[in-house]
Amino acid sequence: MVMHLIPHELYVGEVFFPPMLLDAALGLVAATITARLSNRFRVSRYFYHPSLVLIALTVIYTGLFSIFLIPG
Repeated sequence: MVMHLIPHELYVGEVFFPPMLLDAALGLVAATITARLSNRFRVSRYFYHPSLVLIALTVIYTGLFSIFLIPG
């Protein structure tokens, strides 16, 4: 694997952001979409605490995005 192609920082204009911030934002968006789909198809009624499931999905998606999409 070529290591110089992996970004260590993301920048917008002159502001630098860590790659984990983008991973977390994408993870939150993906978890919100998953939670809305589970509400629409009434799968969320089987969850004991749906807000904890949203947090868990956010962590899972953030981890997956940080491994496969934008490694930090």
